[in-house]
Amino acid sequence: MRAFHLSRLIVALFLIGCICVLASCDSALLVAGIVLDSQQRPLGHATVELNGVKKETNENGCFYFADSSGGSELSLRVAKVGHKSYREEKEPGSYSIVVTLAPEDDQQQSSATWQRSPAGEISKNAVCSE
Repeated sequence: MRAFHLSRLIVALFLIGCICVLASCDSALLVAGIVLDSQQRPLGHATVELNGVKKETNENGCFYFADSSGGSELSLRVAKVGHKSYREEKEPGSYSIVVTLAPEDDQQQSSATWQRSPAGEISKNAVCSE
């Protein structure tokens, strides 16, 4: 009887693992960043969208997202009038990001530097001091 319960537990754990592989089990998302222009000046009031949730950068260009449910993907979009938007997708996790938006009339593209960090090391002030 004990072997029967142990085998049921093993099957249950296997199935949970399969579900996580197929459906990508949720993990926490913590993203802190700053948006700069091509001259490396902070861009306040830029729109930052993470997985459909929109926020606006403060006057120092800072943004912060904390989502304990996470999800199976991380999709970031940053936009500001007069600048080329930036969009990228990453695997879920905790990141510090510096986004540089290029002017609309510039040949250069907008870009970002992503630094993956342990969740405990990400805070609202991870990239910029407010």
